[in-house]
Amino acid sequence: MKTTGLFTTHRVDVEVEIDKPFKLIPFGDIHRDSDMFADAHWNQFLTYAKKQNNALFLGMGDYTDGVSTSERIVLSDHNLHDTTKTKLKDVYKGVAKTLVNELSFMRGRLIGMLGGNHYFDFGDGDTTDHVLAAALGTKFLGVCSFIRLSLKFKGRTRHRQCLDIFAHHGKGGGGLPGSTFNTLEKMSTTAIADFYLMGHDHKKGCIPSTPRLVLTTSGNNPELNVREKTPWLGRTGSFLKAYENGRISYNVDAGRSPATLGWIEFEITPRRRRTNGSDIIEFEIRGTT
Repeated sequence: MKTTGLFTTHRVDVEVEIDKPFKLIPFGDIHRDSDMFADAHWNQFLTYAKKQNNALFLGMGDYTDGVSTSERIVLSDHNLHDTTKTKLKDVYKGVAKTLVNELSFMRGRLIGMLGGNHYFDFGDGDTTDHVLAAALGTKFLGVCSFIRLSLKFKGRTRHRQCLDIFAHHGKGGGGLPGSTFNTLEKMSTTAIADFYLMGHDHKKGCIPSTPRLVLTTSGNNPELNVREKTPWLGRTGSFLKAYENGRISYNVDAGRSPATLGWIEFEITPRRRRTNGSDIIEFEIRGTT
C-alpha cells in the first residue's frame, strides 16, 4: 500500500449542548467507481446520514476505486499517450463530481477527509482526494491525522472541553475479528486519544478499549481524585462487495472473507456532574455498528 504518507493535525470548533447527544460518523472505503460497488448500502447510508441533523462526519479514504498503488506506477509510464491520460482525467473528474453531489449535505459538518491508497493523481499536485475535500469545503487530512474536537457548550461561554481522534486510513489487521482490533489497540501506543479509527481492511466494528485511570482535581481543592477514561476503537467499514454471483473479484481469488458493508457511528452525550462544589463535564459514548 502506498499513500501520500502525509500526517496532519486538525482542530475543529463545535458547539454542543449539555444532555443533548451528537454523533460522530466516520465513513470510507467507498470505491465508488468499482463494478463491485455496493450501491444499495451506499444509498442506505446517504439516506440515513441526511436525517442526522446533529452529526459530524469524517472521511476515511478510498472514495474512488482507481487508482491503486501498482496502477499509478503503470500510469506514470511516459509511453502512455497524452490522449489516454486526458481521458482518464476526465473519467475521474466525473467520479469526483458524482461524490461531491452525493456528499454535499455534509458541508459545514464534515470535519475532514483522510486520503487512502486508492486515488487518481491529476499530475498537477492534486488527487481525487484533494479535489473532494476542496469541493466539500473541508480539510484534506493526509493518510493520518490527529484531530481535536474543541467543544463549546451552549450557554456556558467559558467552559470548553476536548475530544481527540487519532485516525489513519489503515493497514491490514489479519483475518480474524480480534486481529483487526489488535491493530487498532496498538495505535494507542502512538498517541493519546479518545477515538482510534482505521479503515482499509473493509472490516466494520467499534468496541471500548481498556479503561485508563486519570488523576483529577476539583476547583481549588488540592485533593486528588481518580476517574476512568475509556477510549474507543473503530474499524470504519466499506461499500465494496467482495462476492457477487457471476463476478470476478480479487477477494474471491485470494479466498478472503466477504466484506463487512456499511459504517459505524458514535453517539456522544455531554453530562454535567457536580463534584466537590465544582462542575465537571463528562461524556457518555455509545458505539453502533
